[in-house]
Amino acid sequence: MISRARALDLTLVALISVCWGLNWPSVKIVLTQIPPWTLRSIGFAVGAVVLFAFARLRGESLAIPRGERWPLLGVALLNMAGFNICSAFGQMNMATSGAAIIAYTMPAWAMLMAIPLLGERPDGRQWAGLFCGLAGLAVLLGPDLARVGALPLGPAFMLTAAFCWALGSVLMKRTAWTMRPAAVTGWQFALSLPVVLPFALALEPAPTLALEPRVVVALAFHLLIAMAAGYLLWFSIVRRLSVAQASVSSLIVPVVGVTGAILVLGETPPMRTFLSLALILCAVLLVVMVRDRRPPVPAAAPSLNRANCEQEG
Repeated sequence: MISRARALDLTLVALISVCWGLNWPSVKIVLTQIPPWTLRSIGFAVGAVVLFAFARLRGESLAIPRGERWPLLGVALLNMAGFNICSAFGQMNMATSGAAIIAYTMPAWAMLMAIPLLGERPDGRQWAGLFCGLAGLAVLLGPDLARVGALPLGPAFMLTAAFCWALGSVLMKRTAWTMRPAAVTGWQFALSLPVVLPFALALEPAPTLALEPRVVVALAFHLLIAMAAGYLLWFSIVRRLSVAQASVSSLIVPVVGVTGAILVLGETPPMRTFLSLALILCAVLLVVMVRDRRPPVPAAAPSLNRANCEQEG
């Protein structure tokens, strides 16, 4: 029987898979009318406002403790600014499916970084899950990999994005946050805005207000669901799970993304899509469903981690 904690883990993974998976075709649509620096500026500004307002409505403080300021800046520049900037330019220079598979090499880098930086020791099931998930992505996007070499700029951007996301996730896990998730995520957006806004103002024309209806829908989804809600979910997942579990669990995102692109564009899914889905679902179950072998914590003396999990739930 699945415990309540594991059921919540699976629910969070499922939610973020939808939020970020459907964001891939959404961003591709938005970029047809809104250039990348402007899109990231709008996204970071809206994300900050929405999450700060959400935190204040819940009576949460937005103050940044002194010891968390530098880690917060580092996570913002890596997880938020670095990944989003590089992924936007990556999608402009290569196919979305090819960009997705390079971005989601992130779990491999995150698991390797977590060994020296966090002292994590992934077990056999987590390594098996990683290889199973990467195999699923290779099956899904294999034909596109053959064309990656013809587009060196796009893969370079996406590989940089993957490294930024991996290192940012490790740094996020390494920090003992006392701030609540909404405040941490909101500040990541706010700190990333000054990085992209000058480029948007200097290099790109003002965005047109005459947006196509599908661009309006895609932009609304990107801003409110993928950016604001998605990153809030990711922060909660990283706090609850090990880096190995959290990163490998994210492998289901590109499956949702490709499926969403198929539905939006009316394409017929090839058989490899379903084989890939089975492999990646196995990968997620392998790492998320690992039993917690720690002894139960007495009710009178809950650990700090347990308390944090209860607060987030």
